[in-house]
Formats: sequence, C-alpha cells, structure tokens
Amino acid sequence: MRYLYQLADSLAELTVVASYCSPGIKIRRKLFSDSDMDVDMTDRVVIVTGANSGLGRATCQELGRRNATVVLACRNPESGERAAAELREEFPKATFHLELVDLADRTSLRQFISRIQSTYKALDVLVNNAGVLLPKRSETADGIETTFATNVLSGFILTEHLMPLLAASGSGRVINVTSGGMYTQRYQVDDPEFRDGSFDGVRAYAQTKRAQVILTELWAEKIRATETSVTVNCMHPGWAATPGVRKSLPGFYNALQSILRTPEEGADTIAWLAISSAAPAFNGQLFFDRAVRRTHVFPRTRISNTARARLWNYCAERSD
Repeated sequence: MRYLYQLADSLAELTVVASYCSPGIKIRRKLFSDSDMDVDMTDRVVIVTGANSGLGRATCQELGRRNATVVLACRNPESGERAAAELREEFPKATFHLELVDLADRTSLRQFISRIQSTYKALDVLVNNAGVLLPKRSETADGIETTFATNVLSGFILTEHLMPLLAASGSGRVINVTSGGMYTQRYQVDDPEFRDGSFDGVRAYAQTKRAQVILTELWAEKIRATETSVTVNCMHPGWAATPGVRKSLPGFYNALQSILRTPEEGADTIAWLAISSAAPAFNGQLFFDRAVRRTHVFPRTRISNTARARLWNYCAERSD
C-alpha cells in the first residue's frame, strides 16, 4: 500500500497544481508518520518571523500544542498583539512573547537580535518565514531593495548572529521558508537588487526564494566544516490560501481558491522540521510535504560555485 501512495506522490509532482494545492498533501499524509511528532517542547525556545498570520501563525499553533516558548517576530503591533493573545488563550501551557521588528530595517533587526541575546541563553529553532512580494521596486532606509532585504538578507543576518544561541541548545534548527516559484528562476548574481531593467515583483520574489535555497545549502556546508550541532534546511509550502497570497496575487488566489491549501496544510512541513525527532538527521536540504525534494527542475537554473560564493559574500558584506 505504501508503494501506491509513493507512486501517487510522484504522479502528483508531475501535475504541479494537484501537487502544490490541497490534494497533494492529502495524498502524502498517507506517507506521514506522526510518531516522531509526539514531542513535548516545554522549555524549548522558537522564533517565528511573520508569526501573526498565514503560515507563521499556523506554525505557532503547532508549537503551542507542544508547550513551546514561542517568540512571535512581527512588524505590525496590532496584529501581533492580537495573534499572541489568541494563541495564549488557545494554548495556556505554552508561552508566547511578541517582539516587534521590521526585518527590512537593519537597525530594527539588530535591536531585535540584541533583545533575544539578552533574554535567552539558548535558541532551539529559528523559522525565517516572513516575506514580501511587492508590485513596485522600493528601497529600505539602508538603501537596500526591499524584497531582497526582507526575504534574503534578514534571514541571513538572523542566522549569522543567532548561531551561538542555536549552538548552545545542543541541536539548534534553522528553517527557511522558500517558495515553489523558485524552480522557475536562475539567480541573477550580477543584479541581486533588481536595479537593471523593469521590475517584476513576482520574478523578484521567486529569485529571492531561489537565493534562500542556495544560502541554506551554503549554511549547511559552513556548519559541517565547523562541526557545529545546528541544522539549516528549507521548505516550500505549495500554494496556500494565506493573507499574503490573497493580497499579492489576487487573480491567482481567486482562480484556485477552492483547492488552495489551508495555512495549516502549508505550514505542516515547517512544523515537522521544527518539532520532529527525525528532522535533525537532515542538513542543507529542501523539503516539501515532509520529504526531501530536488532543488532544480530545469538545468538552466543552476549557477556556479563561484556565483554561489558571490551571493554569500554579498549578504555578509551587508549584514553588519
């Protein structure tokens, strides 16, 4: 029977729409083993960026069910406070702290990191979930293109500066939330901030999501070289009915609304990577529906090791 479900998984992958929407995860649930999710996370500390809605909020719910201490890293104080209050009421044995941070603003990001470092002795999980898809090119107060600053640079900075706390936990985990849209893109290392030509928000978003996958692999290589007990993996959620999708891609949302994944279905693999006793065995991998997936569909999307190193250095130069 398991073979049949694996075959159904492979066939669903070929269709894309069925795979990425709700039917895909309904098929694959037959392959899941929930025994490794039977984990009590009392006293474990998890940071989730973009935690007030969508995939971030759904991830917090799964962490709350297991009594974790969750830091909701949000930009909007009203929606952040509302989410934290509702989560506290729903999961009274868990702990939810709201931390306000603008991930696109390096000053705000540094202040957030400083507060985390002064509050916690160790960090068990960092979920780099927050992201933006913008219709027009814009720059932050630091002069960095906003999509790149939010989707790529913020996660790099958080991972870099919180690595000592992650290592102190004994088995820290970093989870980068990417997008299936990255499969269409070859990362343009010569123009990481989309300065040349006309700006295409969807393309820029997909390129930054490709960059997240590359950096995930590079972080894993760096960690292996230092024998640090931290894992860095990424996942893509498929196509989920989140507020972000509804706002940024209204036509797409309206056309597929009836079959889009729920936020909970989209966040399932984030939660699995954060909670599962099986997840620490993996490092530098891309996951979809709790399984390792290929990072490229088209050969044209691959870049050289030299280009990958340039992306790393570009981020490192802008992380101070």
